[in-house]
This record gives sequence, C-alpha cells and structure tokens, in this order.
Amino acid sequence: MNTTLQRWGNSQGIRIPKAMVELLGMRIGSELAIEVSGDRSQITLTPARETRPVRGRHRIEDLVVSSSPDAFEGESDWGGPKGREVW
Repeated sequence: MNTTLQRWGNSQGIRIPKAMVELLGMRIGSELAIEVSGDRSQITLTPARETRPVRGRHRIEDLVVSSSPDAFEGESDWGGPKGREVW
C-alpha cells in the first residue's frame, strides 16, 4: 500500500489507512515509535503498547511520577465558599 508525504502546517505527515489502524488496535492519540534503518532506506512505525488510551497530551501516571514528593504532602486551603457552594 502506498501513501503520500504531505505538508501539514509547518510539518510533514502521512495518513495511515483506517483499516491498518484498526488491524493494529490503534486509535487517535496512540503513541508510535519511529525508527530509521541503518542504511536510511526504511522507516518503521511500531505501535507502543499502552495501559489505557491517552485522552489528552499527558497521562496522569506520567505526571505523578514526574512530580515532586512535596506536592503530595499536607492540605491546601482554597479559601471560603463562593456563590451557593455547600461546605
């Protein structure tokens, strides 16, 4: 199957046919590993195996691991109620 390298804004990209995406169990937001062969004649895309789909730009697990341990100690005072909040 052939596809075409296309300009997308200031980048370039390729489109992967829906049938291939489904066959590999990927979805929008799936992480892919890209490798170039030693002789620079081939590009290999490999789906990374996720524990769960990524809904945004970050996974909560990655954010927690990269946080300082001090971020999880103690309580935060967000101030008194505003509007009709019940505390």
